[in-house]
Order: sequence, then C-alpha cells, then structure tokens
Amino acid sequence: MKPVVLVSLLLITAHSFAVEYEMNELPMYGGQHTPQVEPSQENSKSAAELGWKYLDRGDLSTAMKRFNQAWMFDRKNPDAFWGFGIVMGRRAEKEDTEKNLAESINLLATAHELTPNNGRITADLAFSYTLLGNYLATQGKDGKQNYEKAEELFADAYKHDPKYPPIMANWAVLKFYTGDYKASKKLVSEAQGLGYTPNPDFLKERLLIKKWGHEVGKRPTWPRCV
Repeated sequence: MKPVVLVSLLLITAHSFAVEYEMNELPMYGGQHTPQVEPSQENSKSAAELGWKYLDRGDLSTAMKRFNQAWMFDRKNPDAFWGFGIVMGRRAEKEDTEKNLAESINLLATAHELTPNNGRITADLAFSYTLLGNYLATQGKDGKQNYEKAEELFADAYKHDPKYPPIMANWAVLKFYTGDYKASKKLVSEAQGLGYTPNPDFLKERLLIKKWGHEVGKRPTWPRCV
C-alpha cells in the first residue's frame, strides 16, 4: 500500500487543451497494446512501488509507465488502477480538466471495486468526484450529483479508516465547496487532532468567509490520500 504523502496545495482551474502522449504514458497503454507476459504478482508489486516513487517526485510520465508495467504483470492489481487514477487526476490540474477527471474517476472506481474496503482508495475516488463537481460548478454546470457521490464515498472511507487524517482533510474540502463551513471546520479540527497540518491558505480563506459571510477568490483543494 502507498505510504502517506502530503503535497502542496492544489487548485483546479479551467484547462481544456489536450496533450498528446506516447502509448506507454497512457493507462493500460491506451488500449493500443496488450502485452503478453508471464503473470507475476511480485513483479507487479515492484513496478507499482516504483510508480509511487516517481509520482512522489512529480514525474507523472515515468510513474504512468511503471503503473502500466504493474498492470501488465497483474491485470487485477488495485495499485495499478489506483496509480492510473492519481496520475490522471494530477494531469487534470494542467490539461483537459473535465476529461481527465472523468477518467480518473473511472480508474479509481476500478481500484475501489477490486478493494472496496480500502478507505484510502475510496477517499481518493471521492476526491476526484469532488474536484469534478467543483470544476463543473465553475463552468456554470451542475456538479451536484458529483458532490452527492463524493459525500457517500467519503462517509464509507471514514468508516473503513477513521484514523487516517487526509480522509477528513479532503472531506473538509467537499464540505467547503458545498457551503457547509461548520462541518468543514469540524473535519479540519479532527484531522489536526490526528497530526495533520492544514494548508495555511485554506485556513486563511475560511477565516475570510467567516468574517465577510461569502466566498472569496478560488476555493482550494487539498492533497489526495495516497
């Protein structure tokens, strides 16, 4: 399982342009290649571990290549789909936002189906729904269904892993987006009680909302649970 990684503040803004990638930089080789190798859970695990390391360094392309290898050796390795989903979510920050978030959701949903009791995967899936809901809202579209699905998933993630603070921290973002600032504050406090250090920009904006009674600027998001 991927260790705890807390990265810097993320902001999802409108990016509609697409980027061309090589086949091995796309999840499952973009459906263009089905490698035939001897299945090996050990090799799959090793490749996934490398994928997480490259993801930590911000090298999304190499991370995707390693997660593809993990998938190649074991088509049912949840870490491969988890990694795919995270990479596509990170790409959504810079390019083709709506499409990449939708793909992130599909891939994380597969990881969730393979390990439905893994609260961290469930929370990452919830977070992608949260980001997509917010993105749609900023485009004048209806993000309500995505928010509702995210709420359901966060509740399930919390049930399975109630002592993992990023789950509460990311859930707080959803509450923030939907205007439930009291619940957001409570979740932040719970995450802090478990050792989580909130992003100061997020805390600053919550204080402005409390003072002025309305939202200001862009609403921040927080790290995923990987």
